[in-house]
Amino acid sequence: MPGRKKNLTDNRKNCIMLRIKHIAPLFALLLVLSCNSEKKLTTYSGLYEEKPVNILIGPVQDNAKRINAKTSQDEVMNEELTAVAHYMRQTLSAPLTSQGYYTTTPLASDEILKQTGLSYKQLMNDNIGILNSQYGIDAVLLVAIHKWQQPEINEIVVFAEYTLRSTKSGLELMHTWVRGSKMQPVDAKGDPVELSTDNQFMQQNEMDSRLAHKCILLQQMSDFVLRNIPTSASRWHFQHDRYIPSNPVFYSFVINPDGSLERSNYSEDAFGNECFTD
Repeated sequence: MPGRKKNLTDNRKNCIMLRIKHIAPLFALLLVLSCNSEKKLTTYSGLYEEKPVNILIGPVQDNAKRINAKTSQDEVMNEELTAVAHYMRQTLSAPLTSQGYYTTTPLASDEILKQTGLSYKQLMNDNIGILNSQYGIDAVLLVAIHKWQQPEINEIVVFAEYTLRSTKSGLELMHTWVRGSKMQPVDAKGDPVELSTDNQFMQQNEMDSRLAHKCILLQQMSDFVLRNIPTSASRWHFQHDRYIPSNPVFYSFVINPDGSLERSNYSEDAFGNECFTD
C-alpha cells in the first residue's frame, strides 16, 4: 500500500507538471499582452480621483468637409453629413448610462449651454466651473467628427475625437482619437450587399443605405469608446475595474463585413497624416 500511494502521488505530480508545461506559454502570452496594455487606473486616473457622476452631452463638432454643392445630389450629400452628426449625438447617452452615469438630454444640454453662453471651443479650453456650481454637472462629453472617407466601394471611414472634461478642475478625464471604418460584404461581382441587421436598421430608422451605414458606424464606435470608461462612482463596484486594460489614446475601430468588431493599434502620426491632410 505505501508503494501504491507513492505511485499515485508521483502520477499526480507528473500530471500537474504536464499541465503547467502546457499552460505556461499561454499564461506568458497573456502576461505580455497585459503588460503591453495600460490599465484603466493609469489611463483614467483623473476620473477615479474626481468621481464624476453627472455628465452633460455637449454638441458634436462637425468638422467634416462639405463639397461645393452644384447639383441637388451634392446638397443631399451635405445634408446627410449634418444628419449623421445629429444622430450621433442622440446615441451618446446610452453607453454612459450603462456605466452608471447620469446624462443630460441633448435638448436640456442645449438649453444649459444657451443660458451659460458656452461654445464648443470654450467647453474645450475655458473655465467651465459654472456648469458645476449652478447645474451640478461634473463633466462634459465633447465629440468632434473630423473627416469622412470612402477608400473602397464597400468601405466608409470616419475620424473622430472624444473628450471628457471635468467642470471642477478643467482637466481632461478622457481624450481618445479613433479611426473608425465599416466594411460591407460583397457579392461575386464585387458589389456591396446588405447584412440583415443593416436592413433592419434602415427600415426602423427610415434611412437609405448610405446614411444608415454612417450612422451604424458612429453608434457602434461611440458605444465601444464610452463603455471603456470606468464604472460610475454611483455604482457599488466603482474602482473594481482599475486593473482592466484600457483602450489606447489612438486606435482603429473596424466593423468587419460579417458584423464583428475589431480594435487594432493606430499611431498618432498615422492618425494625423490620414485625418488632417488631403
